[in-house]
Amino acid sequence: MRGSRISPLQELGLLITESWYVLLGETRNLIISLLFPVIAAVVTVWIAGEDMFVNCESTKSACFILVCAAIWGGLFNSIQVIVKERPMVKREYVSGALRIGCFTASRAILQLALCAIQSVLLCLSFAGVELCYGNDLPRSGLIFGWTGLEYYITVFLVMYAADAMGLMISCFVRSEQLASQLSPYILIVQLLFSGVLFPMEGASSAVSALMLSRWGMEALGSTSNLNHLPLELQKEFPMIPHEADDAFRFAESHLWTVWLILLLFILVPLLVGNFALHRVRKDTRG
Repeated sequence: MRGSRISPLQELGLLITESWYVLLGETRNLIISLLFPVIAAVVTVWIAGEDMFVNCESTKSACFILVCAAIWGGLFNSIQVIVKERPMVKREYVSGALRIGCFTASRAILQLALCAIQSVLLCLSFAGVELCYGNDLPRSGLIFGWTGLEYYITVFLVMYAADAMGLMISCFVRSEQLASQLSPYILIVQLLFSGVLFPMEGASSAVSALMLSRWGMEALGSTSNLNHLPLELQKEFPMIPHEADDAFRFAESHLWTVWLILLLFILVPLLVGNFALHRVRKDTRG
């Protein structure tokens, strides 16, 4: 692939170009990757859009759908990206023609661009709610004047963190089939320990803290100010109290903290995956 040793920056540029052409060549997967967030946005508007930003329950459900879609989309993007090139990586790395760091960085950069585009498409759900039902987004975000920007940043961070998780898994596994089989199980665990379907207490709360879904929900819920939105039952029984959930605290410091945690969910898997792929030299099975 590369006959002589070149600088790391040149190698990174060549690998990014190479992976870009590979992505464009996989037309079917690319179409699915771009179509999925659009479908997820439509489903969000259809199922939970009518009362989104009107009551707490519907808004929370819509946020949950978006978090699930972002996680699934990120995993689908990347979980086979590296494992399918594993034989080539081993051959080129052993021969000294490939730097593992440049290889993993090139794939991560391309995936970042893909996630950035997908996140725009997924965030069309917010525009859809306004257009279809006339429900306005919260007037002001916690950090930015435009709430839509906060929603986009959170969706992007969640999707790219899931993508980074997929890249890490792709560095560890040794077959595309195994990578595909792992995807639904990872998503199920993320759903179960998100804190939305079931209350998290004791040991389950500790496990939940390791789940990307939990922090994605916290960020979207905080921007949406879920604690301020009325409960659906309060329409008929206004005296029913709405107990505030600290996970959705409407505070700038809280959102910054959650975003930093999501950044860790990106950086740690990328670093771990890069370290794991360096061991491909010792892989006797391909």
